[in-house]
Amino acid sequence: MPGYALAFNDLTALLNEKRPVGVVIEITSGDPLYLKKIMPELEGDIRKLQKKFSKLPVAIVSHARESLILSNEGSTKHKGLHRQIKNLSDNTNTTVHVCGTYASWFDISDSEFPDYINVSPAGPVQVDDYTDLGYVHIEL
Repeated sequence: MPGYALAFNDLTALLNEKRPVGVVIEITSGDPLYLKKIMPELEGDIRKLQKKFSKLPVAIVSHARESLILSNEGSTKHKGLHRQIKNLSDNTNTTVHVCGTYASWFDISDSEFPDYINVSPAGPVQVDDYTDLGYVHIEL
């Protein structure tokens, strides 16, 4: 299964597979509030996977309009979402990335993201790096 792009529903389908090396979840939505809408379900699915596959590494890579909500400015307006993201980052083996190139198009620099958000030079390259390591690729 590694290297194939799967859909959102396939996150829970992974529970029936053998342990993957890791999971990279690529998010490219035009909806600025998309992360806020999907985070409860996404967080639940990540926790289910990590319960079955102890310490399974998960990476979330956001590289479109929804990523801007993860900036420091977004943390003021969307405290609940940021608490969820920080909790995932601090308490599970989950890393959250945003695309620095995309953010720069909106004059948001790397330093304008909280420390629990990793700013990658290019989101698509970050996804490719994870898939090269054998991570299962999920597209949302």
